Amino acid sequence: MPKIHYITVATKPHRVLEAIKTRINAMGETITILGEAENRLIGWEGYGNFGVKLREVADFLKRPDLSPDDIVLFTDAYDVVYCGNQAEIIQRFLTFSKPIVFGAECLCQPDTQLAEKYPITNKEFSFLNSGMFIGRVWALQKCMEGYIYIDKVEDQRYWTERFLSNQDIIELDYENLLFLNTVSIDMKWFTVDKTENATLIIYKSAMPMFVHVNGPDKSLIENLI
Repeated sequence: MPKIHYITVATKPHRVLEAIKTRINAMGETITILGEAENRLIGWEGYGNFGVKLREVADFLKRPDLSPDDIVLFTDAYDVVYCGNQAEIIQRFLTFSKPIVFGAECLCQPDTQLAEKYPITNKEFSFLNSGMFIGRVWALQKCMEGYIYIDKVEDQRYWTERFLSNQDIIELDYENLLFLNTVSIDMKWFTVDKTENATLIIYKSAMPMFVHVNGPDKSLIENLI
C-alpha cells in the first residue's frame, strides 16, 4: 500500500481539530500539523490570511523523506469532519485516473467568471474547492513549482488556476467519493449517523471520507463533531 501523509495547517488550537485528532488516534493513524509557529488567526477567522496554507504545503513538499509516489492528503483543520480511515481513502483515491484529486463544490469561488473555463459545469459539484485534496508528491510538487509566498493570496484562487492549467494531472471529486463540501447543498439529502466512535455522513448516495463545512457560516460543524 502506498505511504500516505495526512497534513493540515493550524495556527491555533481548535475544537474541530481536536475531534480530527481524536479519530486519528483511535485508529492508530497520524497527522502532521503545520503552521503552529505562526500563532495568529488565518483564513475566515484571520481576515483572509490564506497564503499561510499554501506556504506550509509548499514547504512540506520539500521534505527530503518524501518519495515521489507517496500520497499527501490535505484537509482544513477548523471546519472538517473526518468520517473514514486511511486504508479506505487510499483505495478510493486509486480509482481516480489522475494523480491529484480536489474536492468539488456547487459554486465557483472566489472568481465566478472562471466558471466558463471549467471542463464540466452540469454536475451539482462542478467547481474546485481547495479545503480538501489528495495527490502524489511528484504531481503536487509540479503544481507548486515557482510558488512565491504572499500572505493574502487565497489558496482557493491559486489551486483553481493550477487546476485549469493542469487538467492532465488534476481532477475533481464530482461524486463525493472522498470529499463533500457543504455550501449550497440541498440539506434534505444530508443525513448524519453518529455513534460513540464515528460519524457517518451520507449525501444522496455518497458516503464521503471527509465533510467540509466551507464558507464563513460554520454553524453546521457544531452538529457534526
